[in-house]
Amino acid sequence: MKTIFVILMGITLAFFPVGVKKLFFKKDSLSKRMLAVLVPASFSLIAHCILLFVTKEFPAYLVYAFYFAFANWMSVGVLAFCVCYTNSDIHNKVIKFFVVPVSIIDTLLLFANVFNHFLFTIHKIQYGSGEFFRYSFSLFLVGRLVFTYGLFVYSFIIILKRFLKEPPTLRVKYYSFLIYLALITFINILYLGLDSPYNYSIIVYAFCFISSYNVLNRAVPNILIQHVLGRIADELKNGIVLLDNDGLCIYVNAFVKQNFECGKDEILHNEVFADYFSRRKEAILEPMDSFSCEVEYQSERKRLTLNICDYIIKDGESIVGRYYLIEDITALKNQAYEEKLLRTRDPLTELYNKEYFFEKVAHRLKYDRFTKYYLIISDIVNFKLVNDLHGKPFGDTILRRSADAIRKYAARDVIYGRLYNDHFIMLVPKRRFDEEVYANAFKNDMSYLQNFSYNLIIHMGLYEIDDLTMPVPVMCDRAFLALRSIKNDYKTAFAYYDDHLRQEVLKLQMLMNELPVALKTNQLKMYLQPQVTKNGTLVGAEALVRWHHPIRGIIPPGEFIEIIEKINIISDVDRYIWECACAKLAEWKRAGKTNLTISVNISARDFFTMNLLETLVNLIKKYEISPKSLNLEITETAVIYDVENQLNVLDKLRELGFIVEMDDFGSGYSSLNMLKDIAVDVLKIDMAFLQKSKDDAKSHKILEKIIILAKELGMKVLTEGVESDKQIDFLSAAGCDLFQGYYFSRPVPVNEFEEKYFR
Repeated sequence: MKTIFVILMGITLAFFPVGVKKLFFKKDSLSKRMLAVLVPASFSLIAHCILLFVTKEFPAYLVYAFYFAFANWMSVGVLAFCVCYTNSDIHNKVIKFFVVPVSIIDTLLLFANVFNHFLFTIHKIQYGSGEFFRYSFSLFLVGRLVFTYGLFVYSFIIILKRFLKEPPTLRVKYYSFLIYLALITFINILYLGLDSPYNYSIIVYAFCFISSYNVLNRAVPNILIQHVLGRIADELKNGIVLLDNDGLCIYVNAFVKQNFECGKDEILHNEVFADYFSRRKEAILEPMDSFSCEVEYQSERKRLTLNICDYIIKDGESIVGRYYLIEDITALKNQAYEEKLLRTRDPLTELYNKEYFFEKVAHRLKYDRFTKYYLIISDIVNFKLVNDLHGKPFGDTILRRSADAIRKYAARDVIYGRLYNDHFIMLVPKRRFDEEVYANAFKNDMSYLQNFSYNLIIHMGLYEIDDLTMPVPVMCDRAFLALRSIKNDYKTAFAYYDDHLRQEVLKLQMLMNELPVALKTNQLKMYLQPQVTKNGTLVGAEALVRWHHPIRGIIPPGEFIEIIEKINIISDVDRYIWECACAKLAEWKRAGKTNLTISVNISARDFFTMNLLETLVNLIKKYEISPKSLNLEITETAVIYDVENQLNVLDKLRELGFIVEMDDFGSGYSSLNMLKDIAVDVLKIDMAFLQKSKDDAKSHKILEKIIILAKELGMKVLTEGVESDKQIDFLSAAGCDLFQGYYFSRPVPVNEFEEKYFR
């Protein structure tokens, strides 16, 4: 028995230096406290082994002193370790001011007892085949044993108290320690009750504290890490499925359980993974390859779009498992869809917007080169009137119903969208287009509108695509051109782009390109149309512009004036004509013809693109002419934007001596508001006022009253567009002062004008 015990002690002692060495070089407080347990335990264990071989009384007393002293210091170390491990700083004072002093006194008394035996005595006992020295219980020995084992109880209470305070997750830190303390206490009590020389509790001491240290420093952190990582995994918004190297599922997080309503035993048989494995098989991958794909999952409660990725887990070169990461991309997909709608759809009608329609058409024409297509643009005639009469919400309803009609009647291979306002656009295979079907489509879908008195008229412009390389916006322009050709035609619903319109487009484009050059190279010429009295006496002229094209000859103003305004050079042309007029007036002045005037036109844009007052004053000063010789013609539309400032400019011009004429009165652009609000010197009446009337007598009376009113307001009256003696006689009788029209002369070049009137 002795031999077996010694071997066990030797094996135990062999591990002590290794543990002491590792702990010695560690700097943390817990390692130092464990060192304070192992060192006394080592010496106590050695002392107990020596006792088995001591045969004399004095050495036996000395060894027992070492044995009891180091056993007590080991208990102090256990208490210090427990206090440090539980962070119970309040107990450090008990150790410092009570436990350590008592232990020092106990150690001194134990070594004093070697000489006078006043604390305890020893005696020989027969155990087995050998004799051993055994201590005899005394009051002091019982007291110090109570103190020593009381330290264990104290340690146990500290650990138990902290154990009960901790949440369930953290209690794992204290399980092993409570078990070890209880086991040590039990074995010590058992040893005290047996009359045996072999104290196995010391071995248990060493095993328990070395094991507990390893558990606390390795197993417990690993358990806590696993638990915390599990909690973190459960908080993730993604799913995790973990498989071992045999392909068995060993873990799923809360996401998987909640969304698929199954655990680790059923997840691999779920339809999500069935779809995933099927796609992985189709991808023809090696087993080691990772794979990712999107799958759809639908249950009674939800519909999800998931992205599943799998990854190999390796330990060095060995495969230890595989895990699947399941990402819920439903929100991202929905957001991407909504963003695509915002990018590609018209918000009111949910049809394609202009940009996306162009993109879809370009793609279709790129890959379908054999089908003939119409590009069709529709327009609700006078739609603005609908908004004005019934309000914008009602107008929006009309537009939504128009979109519904397109969806309803258009074939599946038709691409359609909304350009802007009430203009819709479609790409329709030529073989599927039927005028009657498309004309009735809109009317039928508007039949639900109650108490809607306005008769909607739909116009459509069609361009048959014959050049697939043409940009879609250009095709759109051609369909628009066809649409505009029936703008004021309420009987024709469809207009097709044809060769005539093509030539018009080419001509328009040519003029737009050449007009800026014409202005710079003096191709634009000033023409003059005389203004005379009823007797034909010349009093002045109106300056008009004509284009002397080097190839096409003279281009009439009706063909290019609108283009000038469109390409924003109207103010440049106006300034050019003003300059020509002032130069000619200066020439006439030098020739002694100071009583003649030239009238020039002022457009609305002139008020905003230049300092009108400064420009005209500078021209007068430059050519040294009188402001009274340069008459300024304006229309009502020229002063409708910034009225107050524009009227202020006109007033200052009149103060400087310029004559201001109201042009085109009676042509549809003027009204009595002009007479009321604008101070002018001459009222120019357009003879179109009479030509538009069915009742000549009534028109004559109105014209007479206008002339009388102008006279009473201090204005001269000039009638333009005069073509007959009869008109001159009537206007003269009515009080008209001056006349202008083909009856006297058409607009002519300056040299022809001068030759006629000056020679």
